[in-house]
Amino acid sequence: MTDLSKLLHRKMPLAAWIIDIEQSSVPWCNEAAEALLEDSLSDIKSGQRVIGSELKDRLSLYLEALEIGDALPFKWPFVAKNGAQFNVHGSVISLGGARKGLSVEAHPVPPSRISLENLSSGLLSQFTTLSFAVFEQSGVYVEASKCFVEHFGDIKHVRDLFAVSGAANSFIRRLAERECLSQEIMLSTKNGVRWHKIEVSYQPTTNVVYLLTHDIQEERDHEVALYRLNNYDGLTHLPNRNLLYQQLESALVNARKRNRQFGLLYLDLDGFKVINDNFGHRVGDELIQRVAERIKDSIPSGACLYRLGGDEFVVVLENTKAVEELESIAESIMQNASNTYPVAKMEMMITASIGIASYPQHADDIDNLLKNADAAMYRAKSTGHNMYCVYEYHMADNINAHLTLGGGLRKAIEEEQFILHYQPKIRLPDETIVGAEALIRWIHPELGMISPDQFIPLAEESGLILPLGKWVIRRACRQLQEWREAGLAPIKLSVNLSSRQFMQADLVDMVQIALEETGVDPQYLELELTESMLMADAQQSIEKLHSFRKLGLTLSIDDFGTGYSSLAYLKKFPIQTLKIDRSFIQDLGQGCDNDAIVKATIAMANGLNLKVIAEGVEERSQVDTLNGYECQEVQGYLFSKPLSSDDFVSYLKNHNLTI
Repeated sequence: MTDLSKLLHRKMPLAAWIIDIEQSSVPWCNEAAEALLEDSLSDIKSGQRVIGSELKDRLSLYLEALEIGDALPFKWPFVAKNGAQFNVHGSVISLGGARKGLSVEAHPVPPSRISLENLSSGLLSQFTTLSFAVFEQSGVYVEASKCFVEHFGDIKHVRDLFAVSGAANSFIRRLAERECLSQEIMLSTKNGVRWHKIEVSYQPTTNVVYLLTHDIQEERDHEVALYRLNNYDGLTHLPNRNLLYQQLESALVNARKRNRQFGLLYLDLDGFKVINDNFGHRVGDELIQRVAERIKDSIPSGACLYRLGGDEFVVVLENTKAVEELESIAESIMQNASNTYPVAKMEMMITASIGIASYPQHADDIDNLLKNADAAMYRAKSTGHNMYCVYEYHMADNINAHLTLGGGLRKAIEEEQFILHYQPKIRLPDETIVGAEALIRWIHPELGMISPDQFIPLAEESGLILPLGKWVIRRACRQLQEWREAGLAPIKLSVNLSSRQFMQADLVDMVQIALEETGVDPQYLELELTESMLMADAQQSIEKLHSFRKLGLTLSIDDFGTGYSSLAYLKKFPIQTLKIDRSFIQDLGQGCDNDAIVKATIAMANGLNLKVIAEGVEERSQVDTLNGYECQEVQGYLFSKPLSSDDFVSYLKNHNLTI
């Protein structure tokens, strides 16, 4: 009997039918299918059998991606009314035009010696804390642990675990090929898409798949946080030195392989230590953030900005054709630096010195490229603020000298290895000497006379500018006292203040003490300050300047026209003198734009009852032009270079000074 039933079963045709996905119907089925589907299809409507929406949605996922003749990459189970089990196979067919349908057949499944339900339920009951599920090899959901259900929700198919269809298709294909999987992958959970580690195994006797999942999102988040901590600056969120070296190494390999160039800009903020020391690190940090944002907006999209720490930044540009591209970036950065930064309810101003180096012109390896860009930056800083320099080979020697001088600067202050020189100020039109500017010089015991251009930047960076500035003011006051005791007619002596010195909280008190100790009349001491120094915090500057005026000092704005000018504040500053920068004087009288600028500046100053002095006068024609514009005083090499104290006294006597 059994043998006969098996024989008849093998001779019977397979149940076959066609599914029209678009119409949600079964337009055709054979007699075997009629019998098999008797209790699972709805009533016949208009000659067609309707299928449920759940089956339609499930099959539509695959139909779009397959071509005519392709077999479905999965089978789905079907249980007949009598309990017989079948696996349904399908392939794509054409229903006319561009419409696709499915041709399916039901293949009987031999009875298993082990009940799938008993097996999975018994196994799952052992995993109360693990996220564990059972799927058919086709991907159809069978059963899952409580932890799995709570984590992923209601799952009908393994495809539901994936947020990206491509990942789902790949996973299902590997299931069909019975690959053993162990990987990290993103799965869709009730709490969003999260990283998981999964392991897949197969049960050959029941043809099912076991999936074990472990949520590793927190581990991934920790790895990301650790990566950012190691590779990004916490204050500006810019990439740091680690990523800089990675990009430079990659750029070097590409440049060598393709015979290309790349370059970098090394930036260091001018006078940032002054802001940190006087306003605190919180204000300094906020300023660094604003500066980073503006630099980022100033560079082209193909360039990368890094923060090395403190007030140092690096810009890298790959695939350059000429150094001029890097210079253009530097000019853009400097131009944008001319605007103030709103920081801590103040309008602050800060500039940067920039060094430029390019591969392969200036170095053929990363370390030397950075070192040479740094050397160019120091050259720019020693030349003046808000400037850039392209590396030249002799700059490496300057760095060595820079380090050598830096080591001896503190000792030089302790041993007073400095002297003051004095450049006469000449009154027009009678060309009488009415004052002098005190200029510091370092007499190094081994190197001899060192220019302030070399050691003043060192003093600014190291903070030694404060004791050095204090020495200059006290020495200038003593010099006025010595000249008075020598019987010389009184003249006005001016002293330059550095930006950091001006921000010093006890500066007014220190100057007052120096005047009292020497007995000098305050009207003969003049302090010279720059525009950018005053505008760093205009309101505080006004208060400090009024304190100086109460002492009886004269105040002058040095290098007028080169910084951030504000006529509104110029009226509020209690100053007596404007000093026109030498850059406007050098071409004076040659029919250039500088004539109009100087003439307008003098006219404006006269209208505000301010005295004007022009520095850098070296030609008689410049004096004649300034006389015509009613400039009150001049100084420059036409009359005298800076002189030692003894030489200055001789110069006064030889020119018959009369007051």
